[in-house]
Amino acid sequence: PKASAAMAQLQGHRHVVLSLLLATCCWLLAGPAFQAPPSVQRLPARQGAQRVQTQLQAAPFVGKGVQAFEAPQASADEGSEASPLAVLAATALAATAASAEPAKGGLWQKIKLPVYAGLWYFFNVQYNIQNKRLLNVFHANWAVSWVQLAAGIPIALLMWGSGFIKAPKLTKDDLLKLAPVGAAFAAGQVATVASLGAVAVSFTHVVKALEPAVNAIASALVLGQVFHPMVYASLLPVFAGVALASSKELSFTMFGFLTAMASNFFFVTRNVLATKFGDVGDMGTEKTERKTNQLAVLTAVAATVLLPVVLVLPGGLLSFGAAWKAALATGVSSHKLAYMMAASGFHFFMYQLSSFWVLSCVPPITHSVLNTLKRVVIIVVSIIVFRTPVTVQSAAGTAVAIGGVLLYSLTKAHYSKKTSEEKSKEVKPQDEASPSVSPADFVLRPAGGHGRGSAKLRSLC
Repeated sequence: PKASAAMAQLQGHRHVVLSLLLATCCWLLAGPAFQAPPSVQRLPARQGAQRVQTQLQAAPFVGKGVQAFEAPQASADEGSEASPLAVLAATALAATAASAEPAKGGLWQKIKLPVYAGLWYFFNVQYNIQNKRLLNVFHANWAVSWVQLAAGIPIALLMWGSGFIKAPKLTKDDLLKLAPVGAAFAAGQVATVASLGAVAVSFTHVVKALEPAVNAIASALVLGQVFHPMVYASLLPVFAGVALASSKELSFTMFGFLTAMASNFFFVTRNVLATKFGDVGDMGTEKTERKTNQLAVLTAVAATVLLPVVLVLPGGLLSFGAAWKAALATGVSSHKLAYMMAASGFHFFMYQLSSFWVLSCVPPITHSVLNTLKRVVIIVVSIIVFRTPVTVQSAAGTAVAIGGVLLYSLTKAHYSKKTSEEKSKEVKPQDEASPSVSPADFVLRPAGGHGRGSAKLRSLC
């Protein structure tokens, strides 16, 4: 009885306990997250342009007369480094936010969306920068991808074991249903890491702006979900912007472009599969708890599915030792290399977790707009931190592509709302004199007896 009472008291303060645990881990791992890697190569400046420094060679077909301008250099004086205290505060805030009890009309209900969105942006920027710094010296993309997926498993176990989040209830059949979703998730992560290692971070995110276009096409072909013609027309600026940015991108490689596009297809496949499979298992009742469990389970499934692959392919776990030695030969210390590896995995899980929390608070259109703005932040910050040379045409293409994504999101929301209103007007009240229809016939009953149906995992993506 005393042990039970102690455990109950511990669970009552679970957000404080987990905040301290995560803060301690974060403090041990924390370091200069925004510090730019040293430049090792200089590209000659074109006529009328400044001299630029970059680690990436220009594409052979960039052509003559392309002006590349050097981004402002990041320095410690400008606050380019995320201090251990900043990472500590963000982690503790995430833990406290997730454990906050819902209260109608309370202060937390008013500020939780800005808090979740801020954490999402913070951890995503951290991930992209730490990941790029790691890939500059550690050339084993399959191994890095798996480590980053697997990093979420101990975090999830800590949450479940401490009582911070109620563990989900899943059967063997539920896990088998999630296997294809996890495989698509893992493939998308591998493709993203490969692209980030091959080209500039900013260019990868420009290409990934095409994901809504791929999603619209896949929804029509697989799910039979056809949108208004104006929705598809709004995608034209996205295609035009990506084409414009790619034609004059100094870091362009076909491999980097194709892997970024492949990540779009894999992540859209994950979304479509999650929609088709619908609800699986008992992920909890409260929205934040459900989203946390959904990500934790999907991450564990993705890491498990990817494990046999990374054990046999070159650049996988068997190449880890050789890649580690090669990285040390570049002058990177083992402590710094271990930090970059652990930090990239930690930030990867945390940025996705906070993204799921945002999705639990807002409709998909709002989440899409926030995601577009987040991509702008990542592009700008990565250009500054890594001093990426940018041509005028590439900058214009990036702006057009990102603007096109925002236009697509707003256009889709407009016509979806319009279609819903038209359908609601078409519904006529049932004749009360009709004895063949009972009120029970108007109750929507999801297949399989689950109360939330496929909407839950659809919103997950």
